[in-house]
Amino acid sequence: MGTPYTPYPQGTGSPYGEPEPQRDYLHGGPVGFGEAITEGFRNIVNFSGRASRSAFWWFALGAIIIDIVVAIVARAAHVTVLQYIVEIIVALVSLSLAIRRLHDTNRSGWWWLIGLIPIIGGIILLVFYCLPGTPGPNKHG
Repeated sequence: MGTPYTPYPQGTGSPYGEPEPQRDYLHGGPVGFGEAITEGFRNIVNFSGRASRSAFWWFALGAIIIDIVVAIVARAAHVTVLQYIVEIIVALVSLSLAIRRLHDTNRSGWWWLIGLIPIIGGIILLVFYCLPGTPGPNKHG
């Protein structure tokens, strides 16, 4: 039996009671698995805007699945060039998505270069990718 009292706010509205407007894909709005994949490829060379955590991590899962499937098909067909082409395309989408994810945390896309520092850079980027996005507008949209 539930009680009518809720101890914590249930919505994601503003502190003044107005609901926040729904954000779309390039403004850091939440997405599902299918939308993350299709919108990721649709915005392959779009390095501006924002990407939500769900868009980033769903695409990461999709990229792993795509790489495994293409690797199996390419090896079975003895066409390794297909695997390289697909991996280049997925890497470009991943780069643009990573930069938009950094934008969502109110950081410049140039922070992506910190990943070139062995071990420490990758850990720092992982932390940035896991942080929640800036609520409301920021300098990147």
